[in-house]
Amino acid sequence: MCLRAEFDVTSPDLVLGPTLQAMPSVELTIERQYALDPAQPITFCWVRCPDRTHLEQLLTTDRTITSFQQLEQTPDQTLYRVRHSDDESLSAYREWVSVGGQLLEGHGSDGRWSMTMRFPDQEAFAQYHAYLEDHGVEFDLHRLATGAEVEPPQAATETLTESQREALILAFEYGFFSVPRETELSAVADAFNISEQAVSERLRRGQARLIEEYVLPAAPGVDQ
Repeated sequence: MCLRAEFDVTSPDLVLGPTLQAMPSVELTIERQYALDPAQPITFCWVRCPDRTHLEQLLTTDRTITSFQQLEQTPDQTLYRVRHSDDESLSAYREWVSVGGQLLEGHGSDGRWSMTMRFPDQEAFAQYHAYLEDHGVEFDLHRLATGAEVEPPQAATETLTESQREALILAFEYGFFSVPRETELSAVADAFNISEQAVSERLRRGQARLIEEYVLPAAPGVDQ
């Protein structure tokens, strides 16, 4: 039975772990990962930090990556492409791929990674968990969900990830979408105990998915 896990992991041997620990104020959001060479996965991540120059100095000395490249920049964040080191970093990517895991969301801040992942069953999750523990990774489990909890039957919840759905519902209940607005983004972030950047990403991606699924197909003259 499919299982969804939400947890925090902390280790200087995880990819970008040294940078996260050296610069607690940095906020990372993984956009996607892939690996042409299983020994050197590539991660695309959005980075938000107060001092980009200092960040890139830290990336230059981060032993868990071999290179980084700036791809895109907005006023408040930068998209980087980073290649994992094949001998210095903990190969968590290879391990979760080997057990059939899938990364759904990954956010880094305050020295740790906050992950949402899907596993084919309890045994696969237990194997991945054991791997991290064997390598000294600090592991803090927040939530496990199985079966119908992972794949709700309603069409709207199939469109959204669970974390996006929860963020949108809570933001609506708090009055974040009201006019005038009844609460700030920080209140929604505090409720999830995550950064404002992380909850903002969930809200924006959730809204984008709903627009793609329900608004664009109904718009006259819009070809899908």
